Amino acid sequence: MTHSRTRFAIQAVCAALLCSGSAVAAQMTPATTLNTCQKIARNEAQKLARKEMLAIGTCLQKISTEVLKNNAAIDTAAARICVTQFRKINDTRVVPKSFKQVMTTKILNKCQPGLPGVLHTIDDVTGHNSPPLPEQIKTEQLDQWCVNFGGDGSIDTVSEWIDCLIKSHECEARQAIAEQYPRVSEWLTLVQPIMAGLTPPTNDPTKITDAVNGLIAADTAIDSDSDNKPDLQCGKSNAGTCTTACCYQEFGLGNQVSCFEYTGTAGEVSSFMTNCAGKASTPPGAWTMAAAAGVCGNPPDFPTHVACSSGGTPASYVQIPKDSTCP
Repeated sequence: MTHSRTRFAIQAVCAALLCSGSAVAAQMTPATTLNTCQKIARNEAQKLARKEMLAIGTCLQKISTEVLKNNAAIDTAAARICVTQFRKINDTRVVPKSFKQVMTTKILNKCQPGLPGVLHTIDDVTGHNSPPLPEQIKTEQLDQWCVNFGGDGSIDTVSEWIDCLIKSHECEARQAIAEQYPRVSEWLTLVQPIMAGLTPPTNDPTKITDAVNGLIAADTAIDSDSDNKPDLQCGKSNAGTCTTACCYQEFGLGNQVSCFEYTGTAGEVSSFMTNCAGKASTPPGAWTMAAAAGVCGNPPDFPTHVACSSGGTPASYVQIPKDSTCP
């Protein structure tokens, strides 16, 4: 009799658990998974900034102890600590272990439409194309802001949103570090060759190069002009006077040729080309150029044009910001 009662109790508990699981599944809707996506994006982005600040700060504080407290040169002990910390920021191994890789995986798992348990659509995330839900996350409101971090002017995928989250929060972390450690670039420059001279473990051959590359990326962002003084700015200000570049139609060679001059990052060039949309491009693809080129290959006399109004027909050109400090 006791066995029978025990079996009945176990069956009742199992049934209750099944019912509970069914209830949870029944409560999942596109709206709830979208809200979960929003929450995980906030949490993971905040974690990324905190983790990167802690990692870089741990490296710099060890250097500070040697340089400031002990009045000594940076040694291999400090370099090893910096290798450990910057490897957390840049890890090229197949298994996702870097802060960015972990963040990306977690957000994708909760935000990427089509994955198990994700019921919302990409339009519910971006706000594009009149999504079916009455409320959306609306990353479209960040379309232009994310251009400042390499975006193309339109967030159309979860991955593009994640990329903007990563770069913007990395920028915030690096800016905070530069404020906390005014000698950050000087110290990172000094420790870099010591790190590079260390021998990696036989079971982890990329450990040193990963860490050094992570350090270089952070140092370059903090001190872009290599003067050992922080000059980092997150995003770009709408204030200030900017130089301009041109989109125009050129008839000087007897054929209609559209061309532009623009020097900037790949994201800035993409934004430039977007602003030039609607202007003639003959031959097709005349807008295309390398971000670092700064000149146009066709027509060959392009560098002689000094004003947007020269060399083109009326209203065939537009003026947009060119300077890297402009939006």
